[in-house]
Amino acid sequence: MKVPDYHHARTHATDVRVLVPRAYHADGMLLYCDSADRPLLAVVLEIQRRWDSAKRRTWKLYVAQLESELDVDAALLVFCPDSRTARRYRGLFEFGGLSLSLRPFIFTPNDVPLVVDVEVARSNPALAVLSAICHGQDAQVEATFPALMEALRTVGPKAAILYYDVVLAGLPTAARTRWEAFMTTTADYEYRSELLRELAARHEEQGEARGEARGEARGEARGEARGEARAILTVLDGRGVAVPAEARERILGCTELAQLDTWLRRAVTATTIGDVLGG
Repeated sequence: MKVPDYHHARTHATDVRVLVPRAYHADGMLLYCDSADRPLLAVVLEIQRRWDSAKRRTWKLYVAQLESELDVDAALLVFCPDSRTARRYRGLFEFGGLSLSLRPFIFTPNDVPLVVDVEVARSNPALAVLSAICHGQDAQVEATFPALMEALRTVGPKAAILYYDVVLAGLPTAARTRWEAFMTTTADYEYRSELLRELAARHEEQGEARGEARGEARGEARGEARGEARAILTVLDGRGVAVPAEARERILGCTELAQLDTWLRRAVTATTIGDVLGG
């Protein structure tokens, strides 16, 4: 390896320590353990929606920390909703140079198979859920619905409610409407969680109230927005997601119902406040 052109070289402290404490937060971390709960493999999970060249170094921190702490191999799994962004990140790690090498597994919605086979969905319900979400923008997403319905029936009532909420949160509006219509007409279902049922009921009640009192529409809209904002904060609190004061004020101050609805659906699966407000 050729050393870059430089002016001079100097010694540096041999202690590896953090002089200014700083916390780095991955989107998720998963441990595969044996029957005695001893870790066998660690996985760092990241969702990357936009380009950030600094990830070439910060992602290494997550992996190195897990391997040092647990004395196991750690893998990095990165999901990029945009294929172009994924290509840039793949290129970023093709050349390691003199730096510590990292080989992340980067995938996009195009890398997730379209699960339409009922038996495949029954044997791997999580893949069926992921498939529907990743192909939510595709015209053929409805082809996944029968298999997805069978996947929900396979996992049991509690897991089915969780999976159903994840699907609702992950599908775009048009696909979500078709999915709910499919379940209503095809399956005798009660998969929606109590939280989302309450939110849906509140939306219906508020819609009726707006129809009966158009003159008070502005005040009702503010009240509805406030209620939606509080629902977002409630969901995040229940999931243990930290909400800084600035982000809390932004959520409570928002009056655009479409934006609040987007944030609420992201909050159902968010691990950081950035997952909700970003993008």
